[in-house]
Amino acid sequence: MATQIQRGFSRSGLDSDELRRLILGNEVLFKPLSGGSILITGATGWFGLWLLDALCVADDALELGIKISAMSRDPGRFLEKFAGFRGDPRIRWITMDVRGLQPDDSGYTHVIHGAADTSVDSTPVAQLQLFETILDGTRRVIAAAGSQCKSLLLLSSGAVYGPACPGQSGFSETECGGPDPSLARSAYAEGKRGAELLGAIAATMGVPIRIARCFAFVGPHMPFDRHFAIGNFIADAVHGRPIRIKSDGRPQRSYLYMTDLMRALLSILVAGAVGKPYNVGSESAISIAELANCVDRVVGGRGVVVEGAVSASSDRYVPDTGRLRADLGFIPEVSLETAIARTAAWYRASIAESVAS
Repeated sequence: MATQIQRGFSRSGLDSDELRRLILGNEVLFKPLSGGSILITGATGWFGLWLLDALCVADDALELGIKISAMSRDPGRFLEKFAGFRGDPRIRWITMDVRGLQPDDSGYTHVIHGAADTSVDSTPVAQLQLFETILDGTRRVIAAAGSQCKSLLLLSSGAVYGPACPGQSGFSETECGGPDPSLARSAYAEGKRGAELLGAIAATMGVPIRIARCFAFVGPHMPFDRHFAIGNFIADAVHGRPIRIKSDGRPQRSYLYMTDLMRALLSILVAGAVGKPYNVGSESAISIAELANCVDRVVGGRGVVVEGAVSASSDRYVPDTGRLRADLGFIPEVSLETAIARTAAWYRASIAESVAS
């Protein structure tokens, strides 16, 4: 296992060939990190796991000479599951809540701030803690970036736009709407808006902050039993269950595959404009009903059952990514059907491996 890891294999069970294609086809995005000291908050989350794996394989392939400081509240639990990262000399694990982060005298050249738990319950206490964690964590990360920091990438969310207006095709970065601040469930969205404001202020003071407003994604390691519709649909199909739609199927969504997300985030990190938000996602809208039928067809499920209540006609969560395309030349490479097929294949393999062990 150790020999394979040294030769550029995935540490988390991703398709190693897919990772190497991502890296070797996008050397221009990884080379600027050479010799860097990179802080990743939320390093054991879905995005953080992909970033860790991609950066380690990139270092194997391109000999970047990077060091990674990976922050998590429970890295021990993560390393039990993904032993391939254990003992990697490039990774320094920081065990703490992001609100406890302190400036590091050694400094970081690059920071990726992705710590935010979107799975908290809806109780007032949990929503308040989520809001405070997003704001306080962002303050701490900005303070810890240090004078050597070349780029601090803040992972924000398309939730900052609030509900879509009737007839709106896609959210653009110039939208001036927002979530309803009188609702406790807006804690995550308002927290992200506040984090972006902290970033904007810091940018005027010389901190090289870039902002990625992330929408919806699909790929290996995604949650298959939470509030991600596409993950639930893939799980239903893989387990031979009918796909159940909890709405009337009319809401509109779009999904970007994880290798495309990595390309987008790295593009913004190394070449994005300071203080400028970039929408990250897919512009290819699809209704939830169409999505369910697509998953059923691609994965080989047992049909689709619509059992939800009537949805608002404005329930649409799709970005306009024209700025990302114009400024950084980003174009998605993986189609939705391919993304579903790859994710389902990975999920089947992970189930089989779990049963075998």
